[in-house]
Amino acid sequence: MKKRIVCVIMILLLISTVPVCGATALTKAQTDKYLYDISYYEQYNITKPSYGSVGGEWMVMGLARYGAVTRETLSTYKSNLKAYVKSCNGQLSSRKYTEYARVVIALTAIEENPENFAGYNLVRPLAEYDRLISQGLNGIIYGLIALDCGNYDIPKPEKNYTGEVTTREKLVKTILNNQKSDGGWNFSGTKADTDMTAMAIQALAPYMSEERVKKAVDKAVDCLGELQQSDGGYATSNVKNCESTAQVLTAISTINVSVKDSRFIKNGNSVIDGLMKYYKNGGFSHAQGGMINQMSTEQAMYALTAYYRNISGMNRLFDMSDGITYKSIEIKKADNSRENIENKNNKNNRSGNKNSKSSKTVKKINNTTTYYQEKTLPETTTIKKSKKKGKKTVENETIVETEIETKKDGETIVVTKIVEETTENSSSEEKQKNNNGIIILLGAIVIVAAGTVIIIKKEKVAKSHK
Repeated sequence: MKKRIVCVIMILLLISTVPVCGATALTKAQTDKYLYDISYYEQYNITKPSYGSVGGEWMVMGLARYGAVTRETLSTYKSNLKAYVKSCNGQLSSRKYTEYARVVIALTAIEENPENFAGYNLVRPLAEYDRLISQGLNGIIYGLIALDCGNYDIPKPEKNYTGEVTTREKLVKTILNNQKSDGGWNFSGTKADTDMTAMAIQALAPYMSEERVKKAVDKAVDCLGELQQSDGGYATSNVKNCESTAQVLTAISTINVSVKDSRFIKNGNSVIDGLMKYYKNGGFSHAQGGMINQMSTEQAMYALTAYYRNISGMNRLFDMSDGITYKSIEIKKADNSRENIENKNNKNNRSGNKNSKSSKTVKKINNTTTYYQEKTLPETTTIKKSKKKGKKTVENETIVETEIETKKDGETIVVTKIVEETTENSSSEEKQKNNNGIIILLGAIVIVAAGTVIIIKKEKVAKSHK
C-alpha cells in the first residue's frame, strides 16, 4: 500500500515538472484565440503601419485575411502608403519588383484597388518580365501571387520598356523549370531551400489542376516533409527559425495538406508544434527562446491565418475574392510616456511581478454580443544588471522601446529607444522566498525518493526471509 502511495506521489511530481508536448493540430477555436491575441499584440505595438516589409504590408495583409483589424489601422496604413506613393511618383523601386508585388497583395487584401491607388497603377510594373526575373525566382514567385490574388489582367508595360512582357504562362513555366532534382527550389545552389520551396508551392497553388504543376508540387511537398526537423519546425542553412516554419505551414495549408499528414510529423511533432515553440504573449521570436521579433510575428500570423482558413473551409490565404470578414477588435492605446512607465513599474514591483501587465478589453462578436476578457498586454523588453552596493542591491533596468520607420528610399529600419531606470532594494525578501520554495520542493523530492528506496529494500529483505 505504501509503495503505491509513493509511486502516485512520484508520478504527480513528474507530471508537474516535465513539459507537456503540444497538440499535433490546433482546433478552429484554439487557432481563433491565438490569432486574436496576435492581432491585438501587433496593433498595440505598431500604431502607425506604413509602406515596408516590416510593420507594413505583410502585417496588414495578415490582419485583414484573418479579419481582426481595426478601422484605425486600415485608415492609418492607407494614408501613410498613399503619402509615400505620391512622394516617389509611384516608383517604389527600380530594381526590386517584389516591392510592387507586396503592395499589390496588401491593397487587394484590404479591398483597395492597386490599379488606381494615389493616381498610379501599381500592377503595371509586374508586366515587365525581364525586371521581375532579374531579381531571381523570388521576383517571379511573388509577381505571380500578386497577379492572382485579385485575378488582375496584366496591363501593358510603360512605353519606355522594351523587354519581354509578362504572362502567367511564362511565370509558371519559369518556376517549374527551376525546380531542383530533390523536388525543391532555392535562391542558389543545387539543393532545396525551405523558404523558397514553400513560397513556390504557394504561387503554384491556383494551377494544381494542370498535371505538370500537380506533379511538381507533389514532389515539392515530399521534399518539405524530408526537410522537417525533429521538433516539427524548419531551418534555413541549418539554422532553425520561425519564418521558415511559418512558410511551410502557409504552403501546406494553401494546398489543403493536413498538418496531421504523416510526411509532416516528426517524433510526434507537427508543423504547428514547431511553429508554436517560438510563440510568447501574442508575438513570435526568430529563434527559440529569443526576444519577440516583428518580422517573425507577421509571418507566423499569416501562416496561422492560412491554416485557420483551410480548416474553416474558407478561400486560400492569397485567394482574396472573398474580401474582409471583420471580427471587431478594440485595441487599448499604448501610453509610453516616462510617467506612465514609472507608474507601471512601481505597480508591478508592489505586486511582485515586474514583467506582466494586463487590462480588460471589450471584444464584440458580429457587433451584437459584448463580453469582457482579460488580455495580457505585451511585455516591456528589459535588460537588467545587478550589483551590490553596501547592504543594498542596485538594479539597473533598461527599458527598450522599438518603432518601425521607413526612409524616403523605401528602406525599412527599426529604431530602438532606450530608457534606463535604477531601483534600490533594501532587502532580498522576495528572492529568499523564491529560494525557500525551491529548497522545499527539492527536499520533498529527496524525502519521497528516500522513502521509495527504504520501502523497496524492506520488501527485498522480507522476500529473502521467506
